[in-house]
Amino acid sequence: MDSRSIAVALVLILLSPLAGSIAAPSSNPEHTPLDSGGLQLIEEGLTTEVPDQEPIWWDSSLNWWEHTSLDSDRNGIHDSLQLESGPVNVGLSYFRDVSIMDKIKLEELGFDIQIELPVVDALLLGDVNASQIWQLAELDGVVMVERYGSLVFYGDVQTPAVKAKNSSEYPIGAWDFGVTGKGINIAMVDTGVDNEHPGLKTKFVAGYDAVCFVHSDPQCILAGGREDDGSFDPDDGNQHGTACMGMASATGIEADGSQSDFYGSAPDAGLVDVRIGTDVGAGPFENYLLEQEFYESAMNGLQWIIDHRDDAWPGVEEESYGIDIISLSWGITSHENGGSDGTDMHSRILDEAMELGVAVSNAAGNDGEDNDGLSGMSASSLSITVASTDDQNTVNRSDDTIAGYSSRGPRKDNGDGNPLNELIPEISAPGTNIIQAEGCVSSGGCNNFLGGDASQNTYTGRGSGTSYAAPAVTGIVALIWEANENLTPLQIKEVLKHTSESRGEASAPEVDPYWNREFGYGMVDALEAVELAIFLRDSGQTPLIEPTLQNHRLNFSSGEVINLTGHAWGQEGSIDRVEYRIDGGEWMETTYSITPSQVGALTPFFWHILLDPNKLPSGN
Repeated sequence: MDSRSIAVALVLILLSPLAGSIAAPSSNPEHTPLDSGGLQLIEEGLTTEVPDQEPIWWDSSLNWWEHTSLDSDRNGIHDSLQLESGPVNVGLSYFRDVSIMDKIKLEELGFDIQIELPVVDALLLGDVNASQIWQLAELDGVVMVERYGSLVFYGDVQTPAVKAKNSSEYPIGAWDFGVTGKGINIAMVDTGVDNEHPGLKTKFVAGYDAVCFVHSDPQCILAGGREDDGSFDPDDGNQHGTACMGMASATGIEADGSQSDFYGSAPDAGLVDVRIGTDVGAGPFENYLLEQEFYESAMNGLQWIIDHRDDAWPGVEEESYGIDIISLSWGITSHENGGSDGTDMHSRILDEAMELGVAVSNAAGNDGEDNDGLSGMSASSLSITVASTDDQNTVNRSDDTIAGYSSRGPRKDNGDGNPLNELIPEISAPGTNIIQAEGCVSSGGCNNFLGGDASQNTYTGRGSGTSYAAPAVTGIVALIWEANENLTPLQIKEVLKHTSESRGEASAPEVDPYWNREFGYGMVDALEAVELAIFLRDSGQTPLIEPTLQNHRLNFSSGEVINLTGHAWGQEGSIDRVEYRIDGGEWMETTYSITPSQVGALTPFFWHILLDPNKLPSGN
């Protein structure tokens, strides 16, 4: 059992309460000084001993293929594949690195390797006969024969409503702290981006065409393929990618040079344009004959991002090197009942990106209230999955509701015994009736392949979907990272969760007291998130943010006694103590509510900080 401590510090005063306040102390409690100076106090019902906590009940050492729900009979083959006959598209996952001998063996058996995915120890084979899956499962090192999924693209007031830009409703926005996403690169993985659009000009840093091998563009064939060094700049023949990048990072500039209010959340962020649609921009929802190629192009694009995440792009300043964020406004449907459980290779590749330092902002999906689980991508255990709200076309957040089309959680149980990683989505943002940056194709007669571009286009047409909620959060992640470059992707996810505006009742209170299946942990708040990131930076407390240690302020009151109360619990082990300090002083331990018995795993216990205001240093 892991035993850890939580540093409370002044950060708790900045965190918005995520639950109703508990009762303030009685007006005349019996207070006893705990230290020689008489600053910290204790009262009846409190103790200096942290409550005894039960250990977690799941075994976190299990490998994913040992517990996945996608292979219920544990024969190393996705269950849905065993019901198929004829051609099916499959990939192989190995428990180790894929070797040259593994590839030679496949070629000897007559299988073609379409894509290599070293980040998840996998190979994509494409079309095989269903009768061959048993042979593939017996190959040395193979732990799972996986079925391809099918790609689906999820398709003015948004930026002030998330409190990125200030407004009359919210006079201070995150931008007022001097952060606009400068130096942060967003990999928009979509149908391409027409960055000639006046609101997206000068953003292009690097690009990659992951679908050139889908021979729908004669220019690609004649060129002998595309460059894979980041120098190729894909265009958007569909509109989806341009719209999504606009919501993340548009400057609001019009074709005549005037300034509109159609900003993205991070107007100074850079663009790494990774096209996974076809060369003519058609999404898979338009041409299911190319299902195999779409899956392969998506995985190809994600592998390219991870391989090039630290590249020094030519022609840009050093601060614009690499790739910081992956923005995904599409999903991969599962062939299994109940959706994905997050163990398929297209979910695992996103987990790897998060752990390698690339944040992932991911659309939850548009399957509505009665959705049959979450799709692959949305089911990733570690990425930031975004639900969509309806802001009623007002900046004021009080009238916001969950969008009817937004997919609800939780994710399908992956069988590892840990209920926490099923709590998806994590965050919500406006995604309904959103004004879009227009790509070339939005203008009648415009064609990128015939010399057309989006340089004269504007921001018109409204769209809805978690496709449009996710880029807003992508931009906010860029703001947070500019504010505090030392945060990790998983820490940024915690900052977003802790500073979100809680909505709805807890859907799984026995697991987490805050998560709601519609809103996640709440509606994103760019202002609060950036403020917290700056505080952590300036106070030197960034290293103290441990995502598995949960700690929330519940109540603050002052009078004869200052009383700060909260609760805490561990998600991977017990908590050894909760500490606080004042203005960089010595760390001191809180007091705790007396509990009659051992506190259950994942069950919060209450801590208290009682201070004599007369003993505080001058100025506090």
